[in-house]
Amino acid sequence: MNKIGIQRIISMVLLIMLLLLAVACSTSDTPQAEPVEEEAVVEQSPAATHTPLPNTATPVPSPTDTAVPEVTPTSTPEADPRQILGSPVWGAVFTDGTQTWFQYDDANGKAEVRDNMLVLTSYRANGFDNWSMSYQPMTDFYLELRFTTGPECSGKDRFGILFRAPDSTQGYLYNVSCDGSYQVRLWDGEAFTELIGWTINENIVPGPDVEHRLGVWAEGDQYELYVNGFLVGEFSDSTYVKEGSFGAAYAAADTENFTVDVTEARVWNLPNE
Repeated sequence: MNKIGIQRIISMVLLIMLLLLAVACSTSDTPQAEPVEEEAVVEQSPAATHTPLPNTATPVPSPTDTAVPEVTPTSTPEADPRQILGSPVWGAVFTDGTQTWFQYDDANGKAEVRDNMLVLTSYRANGFDNWSMSYQPMTDFYLELRFTTGPECSGKDRFGILFRAPDSTQGYLYNVSCDGSYQVRLWDGEAFTELIGWTINENIVPGPDVEHRLGVWAEGDQYELYVNGFLVGEFSDSTYVKEGSFGAAYAAADTENFTVDVTEARVWNLPNE
């Protein structure tokens, strides 16, 4: 083989080597993607970014916001008849065996003098009005009874005074209830006539274990009603204007065996005009 032929062979070998080198470089520069198994795509919501809105709602008052306000020790009536009239002319004696109050025990209720007070118990929560009469006759007067409610007292469970009563079957009935309201009715022996409907008053403390002084100022056909020395209501009526007796009244509307104690009863003469 001549010199020219040998050079051609060498050139072809070099060309082949260069081609192989180029292929090797291109393979290493472009990595092959590995096969990936397909998975189900789960869409996710972006993380919550809470921005408080301004409070435009009207707040709901708590029970203490709407409850009937209690009389605080600093509450002083402008004109407490008890203080204006001086000494009473009569006072009940709550001793065992006393004949000052009518005592009984029947299907509806019980009135009993014991432990230096008149204990009144209404057996049934049926709204039946009971009363125990005193034997003191009066015409014009200021009368007060002090009541203390028992451990259970709610709704229209009530206590009060029957006054200007010609006998035990007639008269005006002034009641205060355990929800903080008062009422006046006329009882003619057969039916009630409402003179003042149930009315909430802030001077009547609702609930059990509460003491109240209930007072009635009776002068002719004009009447003023008091609670703890505060004037709570007035009315006029000429049905009973003559001399009559009075009694302690009670009734249960919500609580069976509702009890209330009368610890004091006093009468004052009215000042001369």
